[in-house]
Amino acid sequence: MHLREWVLSTSNDGARSEANCQFIDGLLRHGSLVARHGTTIAIDQISQQGTECIRLCFHLPFACQSNGVSSIAVLVPNACIGTGIIKSNQIFYALIEETIGWLACVGPKHTLVRLYLENNRQPLPRSYSSNWVQRRNNFTLFITSLRPSYHQSGLGQMSGAVGAMEVAQAMTSSQDTSGDYVVTLTLRCKQQKRLFLPRSVAQLPEEWRLDWLEVQNEFSTQA
Repeated sequence: MHLREWVLSTSNDGARSEANCQFIDGLLRHGSLVARHGTTIAIDQISQQGTECIRLCFHLPFACQSNGVSSIAVLVPNACIGTGIIKSNQIFYALIEETIGWLACVGPKHTLVRLYLENNRQPLPRSYSSNWVQRRNNFTLFITSLRPSYHQSGLGQMSGAVGAMEVAQAMTSSQDTSGDYVVTLTLRCKQQKRLFLPRSVAQLPEEWRLDWLEVQNEFSTQA
């Protein structure tokens, strides 16, 4: 099984298998740690940036293991368990991000911990306005629309019925040219979002690059 297939798959040996989904749902809702037959997630406790977390280790298929790495971890702050702040789909977005980070050597990201700290260690989510939700969904649809038509091998500019995407080199804090990129997404309705794309992620296959952009859109400023 290819690594991307494993991350997205709902088959018995995929990361999103029914047993894994039920395990995560029970954990997020009730803190339950009852694992059904077929669960391929190990769990333990860890401290990250002074925050006590539950570490969910998704076991990689043997064919995908390399350099002694046998699992991909997603950290969930203990204080968020049972609050409804984190949904199961965000766990899987974080898994995609951590997997890409591992492949591109830019991880781990620990995004769920970062968002928790940015919310001043409060387990309750910030108020999501309807405008923010609609904006995020619009960009998700745009990125999704790029998948069947994204056949070019390089980076640059492309446009379609939904909007346009432009890739430019990022700048450092001293305004020097960076080796990384900034992707600007502009919708037909004139909404615009800029997402950071590390150079090593940009060198991955197109599907991984679009996955990265989708994850960054999901975890962009939630205020």
